[in-house]
Amino acid sequence: MKQYLILLKGKKELDYSPEELQKRLEAYRIWVTTIHDHYVTDNRLERRGAHLTKKDEIATDGPFLEAKEIIAGFIIIKASNLDEAVEISNSSPLLDYFEMYVRPMIAHE
Repeated sequence: MKQYLILLKGKKELDYSPEELQKRLEAYRIWVTTIHDHYVTDNRLERRGAHLTKKDEIATDGPFLEAKEIIAGFIIIKASNLDEAVEISNSSPLLDYFEMYVRPMIAHE
């Protein structure tokens, strides 16, 4: 199986209240258990950082406040092909909150 990166990008403002965050995390944890054979790893990203467009030029210097600027995190899964990776990604409850970019990863030889 090949590894695929699922990049999570904000599509709307999120409610970051402890209750809403807990609700999203619980739905995500349940989803991960349903795809356990395909799951590799994941991580959330901090809201601060930098967006570079060319050498020595910062286009956006976080914290990123607008949803469209937020790259919230990533998930790495294993799948037989891109179609299966998309199908797995499409089953995620995080699609209610984020756009997902699904990209095959190149294995180092």
